[in-house]
Amino acid sequence: MRLTYFFLLFLLAFGCSSESNPVTQEANQQPVDFNLCDTCDYPVVMIHGFLASGDTWAPFQQLFTSNGYHGSRVWAFDWNSLAQGANTAVLLDAYIDKVLQKTGADKVRLMGHSAGGGVGYTYLSDPARAAKVDAYVHIGSNPQSGPAGPGGSVPTLNIWSPDDAIVAGADIPGAENLQLSGKDHYQVATSNESFAAIYEFFHGTPPATLSVVPQNPVCIGGRVLTFGENNPQVNARVDIYALDAATGNRLSTEPFETWFSDSLGNWGPTNVTPNQRYEFAVTTANAGDRKVFYFREGFVHLNQLVYLRTIPPPTSLAGLLLAGLPNTSGQTVMNVFSARQAVITPRDTLRVNGTIISTAQYASDAKTGIAYFLYDDGDNTTELTPVGLFNTFPFLNGVDFYFPTAVPATIGLQFNERVLNVRNIPSNQGIVVGVFD
Repeated sequence: MRLTYFFLLFLLAFGCSSESNPVTQEANQQPVDFNLCDTCDYPVVMIHGFLASGDTWAPFQQLFTSNGYHGSRVWAFDWNSLAQGANTAVLLDAYIDKVLQKTGADKVRLMGHSAGGGVGYTYLSDPARAAKVDAYVHIGSNPQSGPAGPGGSVPTLNIWSPDDAIVAGADIPGAENLQLSGKDHYQVATSNESFAAIYEFFHGTPPATLSVVPQNPVCIGGRVLTFGENNPQVNARVDIYALDAATGNRLSTEPFETWFSDSLGNWGPTNVTPNQRYEFAVTTANAGDRKVFYFREGFVHLNQLVYLRTIPPPTSLAGLLLAGLPNTSGQTVMNVFSARQAVITPRDTLRVNGTIISTAQYASDAKTGIAYFLYDDGDNTTELTPVGLFNTFPFLNGVDFYFPTAVPATIGLQFNERVLNVRNIPSNQGIVVGVFD
């Protein structure tokens, strides 16, 4: 497993350098007063779960910064959940040391979701490592016999849901426990209720707001890394286009900005216009890699966790999973990604070009689907039958859906009341990803 890299959220003030984006440099900037939080001395380090990445934590990052945290105090640790082992705790220790060095703090506050909770408990089992952590939050993860740390020495908040179909959570004796009914496996790590409990656990008082504070301009940045394994892509090209929200068409033939990811896969930061729809076209530096086109909803607040995943090599487990995606001029390959919650029927409805995808087969509690890979199996017909290996994994679905590309057209995505329009790009030009934040 390639080493997990550090992702420093520096330059996370509520506005990037205006020189990075002349399109928005004249916009009125309305930063939050960072002095609102006088107990933010400890940076927060967050560990994602299985098949996930640091962008799991984007909602919490935005709520922390809306409540007075400086962005450089909120960190996301990326790790390869497909190759779990003791080495992950070693990598996390090096990451936390880097956070302490960069921030000047003497301790961090640690959070782990799902499989990341197992990483958190393993990390804290060592006295020297536990001494670096002021408090720990265990979210949607396996129940434990007591609080984290040697002899339960680290104050622990345990958040779980009886409606989480992936992990059977329970109260942890001696810990502070919060049971959130009605939340799926991802909502326990993204919901306002969870954040409110975490903030009060850290600070002793409720957060000032549970709303993300609008900003103008909006500072964004993130990482380019491989799907599943989270290996950084070095020198990947990120072309950013403003879009017509009604069609998904680009408003200009040339990108308004281009970035190349650094040695850690980081790109940005840059300023963008609030609520404007954007496309991120990602081209890696590796010959033969497929291009990926990300279509996203509009940004309203600082987000330095805009992750752009690319296709891993076919020699890897994740690469094997994606190796069967068509690569032809005759159809679009689509991935619809729900970042904050699973798609669960009958609670949620996911439609693609008016066709309901969120059926009992693909949107059950047991599946807890957040990613839908949609493509035709070769007969130019939408059959809504399973395709590929996706259905052998939690969180993932593969569905037979034919998007012809002979004529340029808009593909309409609707998740509950939210609408995202993308283009029918031929699969030999790249893979289309529609992201519901």
